[in-house]
Order: sequence, then C-alpha cells, then structure tokens
Amino acid sequence: MTTTTRRVRPAPTPARGRLTRTFGLLGRRALQIPGVLLMVSAALFWLIHVVPGDPGRNALGPYATESQVAAWNSAHGAEAGPLEGYVSWLAGFATGDWGVSLVYDVPVLGLVMGRFVNSVALGVLAFALLVPLAIGIGALQARTEGSRGDRATTVTLMTLASVPEFVIGVVFLIVFAVVLPIAPVRATDGLGSGVVLHVGAMLLPALTLALGTVSIVARTARSSIIDTTRAPFYRAAVVRGLSGGELFRRHVARNALGPTIAVLGLCLGVFIGGSAVVETLFGYPGLGELLVTATQRKDLPVLTAGVMVTGFVSLAALLATDLALAAVDPRVRLSEGS
Repeated sequence: MTTTTRRVRPAPTPARGRLTRTFGLLGRRALQIPGVLLMVSAALFWLIHVVPGDPGRNALGPYATESQVAAWNSAHGAEAGPLEGYVSWLAGFATGDWGVSLVYDVPVLGLVMGRFVNSVALGVLAFALLVPLAIGIGALQARTEGSRGDRATTVTLMTLASVPEFVIGVVFLIVFAVVLPIAPVRATDGLGSGVVLHVGAMLLPALTLALGTVSIVARTARSSIIDTTRAPFYRAAVVRGLSGGELFRRHVARNALGPTIAVLGLCLGVFIGGSAVVETLFGYPGLGELLVTATQRKDLPVLTAGVMVTGFVSLAALLATDLALAAVDPRVRLSEGS
C-alpha cells in the first residue's frame, strides 16, 4: 500500500495578512473615490444652473448691454444646458483641460492648484499647532479628572467651541494687528517676504483654524484616556508594577489614540482643503477664498475644479485616517465591511 503525503500550506503571517488587507483597502478606495467625486460634480452642476445668475453679466458688469452679455456667454460656452455642459466639462477635466476662468481669464488648472498649495501650507501649520495643543490639554485633563482645573478647562473649551471662527479671527486682528501691530492686517501683505515674515503672516489664520477645533480634539483625547485608564488591562499593568512613561506608552497611548486620530483626520481634511471663512477674513490667497469668489460670480470652471480638489483631499484624508488607525491600534481590522 502506498501512502500519499499531503503538503500543508503554511498559514500566512500576521504581517503578510495585514499588508494584504491594507492593499485591499487601497484598492476599494481607488474605486470608490472617483464614483463619489462623479456624483458630487454632477450635483454641483445641477445646483449651479438652478441658482439664479448670469455668468456673462457677472463677468462684464452691470453696464454691459444684453448683446455683449449674450456674445460673452456664447464665446465661453455658458449657454449650454446642465447635461451638455457637464458632459463637455467632464471630458475636458479627465484629460487635464480644466478650462479658463470666467472671471480671471486664466487657465483654471494653474489657478486652482496654485491656491491649493497655499491652503496646504496654511493647513499644515494649523494642524501642527492643533495636535500638541489639543492632545496636551486632553491628557492634562484626564490626569486631573474631577479637579477644579479640569472643570475650568472644560468650561473654557465649551465656550471656545461655541464661538464662530470669524469671531476668533476678528479678535486676533484687533489685538495683534491693530492694538499690538505685530502681524499684518491682511495675510497677503507678509507673504513672499522671507521665511519669518511669511510664517508670521500665516500664524493668525492658522491659530484661528486650530482654536476652532481644539475643543473637539481635546475632549475626545480626554475621554479616550479616561476610558483606557479604567479598563481591566490597565489595572493589571499597574498591579504588575508598570508606571510612568512605560505604562503610558505601552498601555495608554496606543489604545486611547484611536478616536483622537479619527477626529484629527477629519480636521486635517478640512484644513488642507481650505477654510473659506478664515481665508476670506484674513485675505489669505487660498482655495477656500477662491471658491467664495467663484460662487459669488458664478465662475463655473473654477468652482467645479475647486470642489473636485477639496472633495478628493477630504476622501484622501479619510483613507489616511483609516491607515493610521490600523497602524496605531492592532484591534482595527481593514477587512471588507469594517
């Protein structure tokens, strides 16, 4: 009698399985992101055509004649219907031809991407200010839970959360640009004047962005740290003799950072995509300020391209958040449907 040996395949290692799930998530997002952007652009085209307003009149001004406005609309393709205009725009956008701005009369691709770079610089600076400030406040509150300082900080954060961003920005302008003239009234006055002056011109709008969301991130960090310190595994680690930095690093940080990273990912997408309120208030030449002007003057090519860029940035930030959560917290799985 002959016996056959059955070769058993080795089980995939945890690292290989995790890498496979990561690439699977990237593949699914690569298919989902274009679909979401397609639906957003179609809805935007429909809304723009529904809202009253004449692009030719906005571009030429109130003193142009009806024949001049009609000629301008015909030359710039503004007379096309929503479906025809959308199909024509989509074909050009997919091939890199984003059209010409109806207001600025320059190629949309260079205009939008130039403003986007400015918004990225401002968003990165605001994010760099937000992360240590919010997490530090949250950790300090968690450590002094129930104390007078914790309650006072909670009241302060709740008050700050109820104040709109433009109010914070106006206060900063009055204090640091008028009373103490250490910052320019308009951010454009200090841009391109050297690294120090450039960063100084961006500091007030970046602080305004950071303070607008610091309360949310700090409260999330506080709650996550408190929940972690009340968990059984934390108490077991204390019983085993762990304390100080080792206890915080091994048993608190990785377990408590999950919800905080999720909130920070949303903030990063908003910061980099451009804040219309803050950029308009400080006169900062970012993508948010450009979209406000495009909306007011019905500059369809700029508006659609800008919304597509901000939408892509928001979806990319969500993907980066998923990957960061999986790297920090081993309990997070990147399988389908999670």
